[in-house]
Amino acid sequence: MTTLRMFAAVLIALSGLAAAQEPPKPAAEAETKPPPKPPAEAKAPVLQIEKSDKPADCVIKPVMTDDELRACGARIAK
Repeated sequence: MTTLRMFAAVLIALSGLAAAQEPPKPAAEAETKPPPKPPAEAKAPVLQIEKSDKPADCVIKPVMTDDELRACGARIAK
């Protein structure tokens, strides 16, 4: 009877050991996943340069033309 118990214990141990070991996956199955895509780059908005309708800034100089004086807000008599 003891031999029968030992034989049953060995069979149970071997069946548990066999179930715990998974067969290795073939390399073809492991490689079937496509590589991850890189994140999409955010496109920066295109900057546009617009000509300003605003007159040039006033720069005070010792000698100024009529146009430069008008840019500074002077009223010139005609």
